[in-house]
Amino acid sequence: MTYEELLAAVDGLYAYDQGSTGSGIRDEKLRARVQAHIHSLSDPDHRSLLARLVFDLSLSPEALSQGYGPEDARAILGWLEDHDMLIS
Repeated sequence: MTYEELLAAVDGLYAYDQGSTGSGIRDEKLRARVQAHIHSLSDPDHRSLLARLVFDLSLSPEALSQGYGPEDARAILGWLEDHDMLIS
C-alpha cells in the first residue's frame, strides 16, 4: 500500500466513522488492510507513518487552510487508537 493510498483510505474511513456517509468510505476489508499494513511496520516506522498521516490530514498548511487544526489531530489520534492502529 503506497502512502497516498493509505492516506486516502484513512481519510475516507475516518470521515465515514465521523458521520460523513456521503464522502466517507465504509469498507471493512479496507479497514483490515490498513490495520494490517500499519501493524506490519517496525516501531520507528509506525510512529513516523502515523505522525505523517495526522500531520497531512489535520496540521499541514493545506489542512489548516481548510479549517482543520490541533483539535482534529487529537480526534484522529483517538480514532486511530479506537481502531487498534497505535502501538502501546
